[in-house]
Amino acid sequence: MIQKKVKSKKLKQHINNFLKKDIYKNKKIECCQICGGKNYIKHGSYKGIQRYKCKDCGKTFSNMTNSLWSYSKKDLDIWVKFIELMIKRKSLRFCAKKLKISVTTAFYWRHKILNGLKIDSVPKKLEGDIHINKTIIVENFKGCRNIMTTKRSNIWVIAAKGNEDSMLVMPAFKHCWMRGIFYEKVYSRIEKGSYIIPYNDRYITAVAKEHNKKLIKERKEDDRVKFIIMNIIKWFSPFKGIATKYLEEYLSFFILFNLDRKIDYVDIICYLSFGNRFIRTKEIGL
Repeated sequence: MIQKKVKSKKLKQHINNFLKKDIYKNKKIECCQICGGKNYIKHGSYKGIQRYKCKDCGKTFSNMTNSLWSYSKKDLDIWVKFIELMIKRKSLRFCAKKLKISVTTAFYWRHKILNGLKIDSVPKKLEGDIHINKTIIVENFKGCRNIMTTKRSNIWVIAAKGNEDSMLVMPAFKHCWMRGIFYEKVYSRIEKGSYIIPYNDRYITAVAKEHNKKLIKERKEDDRVKFIIMNIIKWFSPFKGIATKYLEEYLSFFILFNLDRKIDYVDIICYLSFGNRFIRTKEIGL
């Protein structure tokens, strides 16, 4: 029997290293994460993570480069716990207290995660039965300083869902309906032969009528799109107001809770671990 006591701090470090190894052990490197060059060699390892050196730019990188937590001084297990709390929509103060980090750190972590989720959240195409609706959200200046106006614009949020297990929910335009922007951001993704099912909006209904000229189909409603305004209000309520400049990121997060497939924090961690998900703190909110 081993009698030696293991210090909790050392054990925590080992758990963190095992987490990194497990997440990145099967990651395939296809090019330099700095310059994109394909002329690179293995360059040792650091804490079990494989490192590489690019012969084109001369810089080194690893399996973790450009992942969400690149350059973070906090252990990966804290990030994992934060993502779990974020999925439960806990407040920043609750997360900060629970994980012993500052509220400012919790704020930037939340937005780094939201930005990482936003990158691939919008489907490139919509096909089959396309359900489209809109809701209007009043502009929110939460967290903004030196506000020069008291007038708040109407933000048109368009929701669209086809047969694929994905959903498009985005702030499309301000003030009023803009047909050109709608065609660019939404209609351009709709495949030919698809059938548009509009909800509660005369402009979208007009687009659907023109699109469905020679198509006759039985209408089946989708409550996720039909009641989009109630779904958004209910889901947003724990956040106690969302600044308009971050609205697109929060809507990307909202989409995950409105898909048929079940997603937990482990899936999100794996998703955020690969690809170029990194964003610098100073770029948040620009």
